[in-house]
Amino acid sequence: MNEINKLISGFFEPPIRDYIDKIPSGKQLRSRLICAIAKESDKRFLLSAIVETIHLASLLHDDIIDDAKTRRGAPAVFVTDGAKKAIMIGDIFYATAFSKLSAFDSAIAQIISEAVAKLSYGEFLDAELSKSFNTDRKKYENMIYLKTSALIEASCEAAAILAGKDRDRFRRFGALLGVAFQTIDDLLDITQDTATLGKPALNDLSEGKVTLPLIDYYHTADENEKAKALSFFKKKLKTNDAKRLRAALYKSGAIDKSRQYAAALLNEAKGLVENDEELLAAAESLISRIK
Repeated sequence: MNEINKLISGFFEPPIRDYIDKIPSGKQLRSRLICAIAKESDKRFLLSAIVETIHLASLLHDDIIDDAKTRRGAPAVFVTDGAKKAIMIGDIFYATAFSKLSAFDSAIAQIISEAVAKLSYGEFLDAELSKSFNTDRKKYENMIYLKTSALIEASCEAAAILAGKDRDRFRRFGALLGVAFQTIDDLLDITQDTATLGKPALNDLSEGKVTLPLIDYYHTADENEKAKALSFFKKKLKTNDAKRLRAALYKSGAIDKSRQYAAALLNEAKGLVENDEELLAAAESLISRIK
């Protein structure tokens, strides 16, 4: 967060900079990966700050789109300060990050810029898929690649260019890690309780997000179970309904299928960086979340 503060403060005085502290920082996976891959480059911290600032901007906008009133247990900025201000702060963060990309080789600037375009399109597709109960697994996988994985993929590829490493290998590593990361988040929404998540459990379905475990469950369910799942779409689930749906997802094998999918992605990612302890640890930290 210190590097992000430096980036923002180079352009703006408070109160703009104060909004950085209002957004819970999370795991900062993207910057951790950049610093691990490009550990010998003096520009790794600036690139990390740019990518994390882009990520923060996307969260500000994403919370408004999803009407998600909390972010990691804290009130979303649009709740405390209004949607208009949250949108404007997000725009400032985006613009500031892009202005600093000029410090990098054009290939790196292009990679990050294209990833933000993908991210934005992923947000659009997410909103479109949420209009109805989506049961198309390929459509959902494409959406999470664009919305979540593309920026992680770009972070790893850009860091590899900084370090003079194999950009294709690290791009693939980032893409695998990104899809696994989102799949695990989807799982945790179902398997964890409200206190652990910092938001209501099974909130994705309430928001109109039919994630991989729910898609797989739907395709194996009988007609009564399908009708019940459809009845929960975009509804706030009562405690007993949430318990019954969670039990059905476990019983159907949909939870295990998503766990195995995420684990397979992470194991493939580990095979690409088998001699790098830091990157292996990053993959292992994600694996530990699904056990």
